[in-house]
Amino acid sequence: MNLEGRPKEIFVIVVGEFIKTAKPIGSEFLAENYDLDVSSATIRNDLAFLEELGFLTKPHTSGGRVPTADGWHYFMEEVWEPSSIKEAEALKFENSVSNLISASLQVRECASKIFPEMSEEFLRKFLIDKIFNNYERRK
Repeated sequence: MNLEGRPKEIFVIVVGEFIKTAKPIGSEFLAENYDLDVSSATIRNDLAFLEELGFLTKPHTSGGRVPTADGWHYFMEEVWEPSSIKEAEALKFENSVSNLISASLQVRECASKIFPEMSEEFLRKFLIDKIFNNYERRK
């Protein structure tokens, strides 16, 4: 699958904004902050198209969109070029991942104290499921 034109531009913007904010990105935000020369309704149609392709999903019915696993894969394979990410953005992303890992370890430690009979493997799988698959369940 090779995106072209405005849908690709919108997809790249959504992924970039999501990397910066870790929040769902909506059509009105895109219309107000980017010169796309189309209405927010047209942007919503493009977002819906990207959602149909499986590249974006809506964590909440009336909210913005976030990249899916397929969207991340497409972005990394077809869009992203290592030199295109600014070093500050890469550092921010790395810090966010470190914070997520730290929080996960804290949750795992607390859960193991409350439920000592749970295996380390079960807790690891449980946390991975909660972190990475939670968006898919909210659909």
